[in-house]
Amino acid sequence: MMVMPSNNTGGVTHYLAGRFPDRIGLLMSPDGWRNPPWYMPYALDNGAFTGFDAGAFDKHLHRAEFVHKPLWVAVPDRVGDAETTNKMWHEWKDKIPYNKAFVVQDGHEPQDVPKDAYAVFVGGSTEFKLGEGHKFKGCAEWLHIGRVNTYKRLIWADEIGADSVDGTGFFRGPDMTGQLIRYLEGKQRCLVF
Repeated sequence: MMVMPSNNTGGVTHYLAGRFPDRIGLLMSPDGWRNPPWYMPYALDNGAFTGFDAGAFDKHLHRAEFVHKPLWVAVPDRVGDAETTNKMWHEWKDKIPYNKAFVVQDGHEPQDVPKDAYAVFVGGSTEFKLGEGHKFKGCAEWLHIGRVNTYKRLIWADEIGADSVDGTGFFRGPDMTGQLIRYLEGKQRCLVF
């Protein structure tokens, strides 16, 4: 499983990408763009978690034209609102020239994932994610879980078959970074909260 630190291109991220090839990638949001290095896979988020901005998202898509192709792009969604997310998928999907990720929200079921989605991005509330996230494995080629910021959640996401996860918490101190490294090294899976 690939861990994609959100908007983090610091030295530790690059070191880990070299030490664990194809296990570290980047998730870039519209307000956190950094040019991804050629050796690191990346995906584009839409910024909906902090408030979707259509103009910023369009600029974000344009930046990707000048670097290597992203793995996928999170099609705009509304956090916690399945119905509006469905409408936004139809409004935006044809404007995105890359693999598209459908962001599932509270209330979505596997049959709601569009057939032309390359990826499912499990968003929504924490309760939805932890309770329903496993249902979306196999609904698209790629399964991504958002906001995975602890060792326990890394193990959970790995066990349900996620292809990638994102989070901002693993570089908030040596203990958190140590949890990430322990996971990447495949060391003993003792659950840490």
